Amino acid sequence: MNRTAARAMVAAAVVVDVVLVVGLMNHVNRTPPSSPDLPRASVTEPAASAAPVDQDVYAFKPAQAATMSMSNDGTLLFATRGQCDGDDAAKLVVSTNGGVSTSTPTTGLQEILAVSAASRTELRVVGADGTCAIKKLVSSDGGDTWTADTDNTLWHPGLNDPEQVVSPDGASKPGCTVTSLSQIGADFARASCADGSIRGTGNGGKKWFKLGRLDNVRVASFSSFNAGYALAVYQGCAAQEFTTRDSGRTWSPGGCISGEPAQAIEANDTGLVALVDSQLYASDDGGKAWSQP
Repeated sequence: MNRTAARAMVAAAVVVDVVLVVGLMNHVNRTPPSSPDLPRASVTEPAASAAPVDQDVYAFKPAQAATMSMSNDGTLLFATRGQCDGDDAAKLVVSTNGGVSTSTPTTGLQEILAVSAASRTELRVVGADGTCAIKKLVSSDGGDTWTADTDNTLWHPGLNDPEQVVSPDGASKPGCTVTSLSQIGADFARASCADGSIRGTGNGGKKWFKLGRLDNVRVASFSSFNAGYALAVYQGCAAQEFTTRDSGRTWSPGGCISGEPAQAIEANDTGLVALVDSQLYASDDGGKAWSQP
């Protein structure tokens, strides 16, 4: 074999090695596939790959936040948070038909921290009165009357500390400013944070873990350990819907809701509802298209 042929063979071997190495790196670094019926979101890699420059400054204001719950029988319960020691009172809204028609029952609460609509005859609220004393209430008549709820096990944000979460086991800190909270069973919860991170706990809040991130997330809601929905600022939209199927590690974009701020999002077995700029929106196609009920 002459010297020229030998050099050619060595060069060819080097090229093959480079191709193999690049292919292996791409395979290892590949993001798991998102839901097959939704487009991919290039900005939603795992937390470690997100650059700080991508995260807009988010001045979270607890008094402007909202909480929402929707049962499978179409009962919808949501509230703007309000402020127990200010003039901005909470507003509670009830609907028995997915938001087509609504009523605004009176609870006596100045600030509302959490709501739950198990059905039309089982509505629960946690909030604070004008003295900032925590109250837990239940209604069995669609919100017409409310009584003290001794069986209330709702998780809720801290009244005076936006970095605190309160469960039946006591107060804990996820390690961020909490912008929304989702309770999943008795011991599990997910939280979205003002810094874009998604955090979770499986032991009543004793320990929290960073599960992933969604840059510029405003609010999120998890219907199971893995399945979640969020509203985030994205490509000029202040309330872009996103979906995750892996506890917040990766996200896929759906449709844009016009308006801001994004205040709440919730799901049941048949659809999604969202609150944006105190207006209600609904989607029956997984968040791709939105309209007012």
